[in-house]
Amino acid sequence: MATRFPMRTARWSDILLMNRPDRMEAEVGDEMVSIRMGWLGHAEIPLEHIARIDGYRWPWWGGYGVRIGKGLVAFVATPGTATLIELDQRITVHAPAPWDTSRVVVAVADPGGFAEAIAAARSARGGA
Repeated sequence: MATRFPMRTARWSDILLMNRPDRMEAEVGDEMVSIRMGWLGHAEIPLEHIARIDGYRWPWWGGYGVRIGKGLVAFVATPGTATLIELDQRITVHAPAPWDTSRVVVAVADPGGFAEAIAAARSARGGA
């Protein structure tokens, strides 16, 4: 059964990103982590390719939306605490055009619960 985690947003970020908060979420399923930020972009991350999960602090100067940075793609609507997902191989995400990355940053409202859900889903599959 999939567990959904809404993105952390603020009133100004909803307006700035021209998005609806109900269309910005991450979902942890039995096979993959799905991240959606409305028309801005999305990612489908197979659990089997997740090498590591860690905390991350997204800076205010990093921008908002689906951001392409050096070696990573971030799905963020506000600065602050986020989750870093490191992969054992590159995947293609849509930011909004296709982009290859091996690191994804996600700023959900409950980053600890999100990381725990990923760890539990990986463990249920027999992953690390």
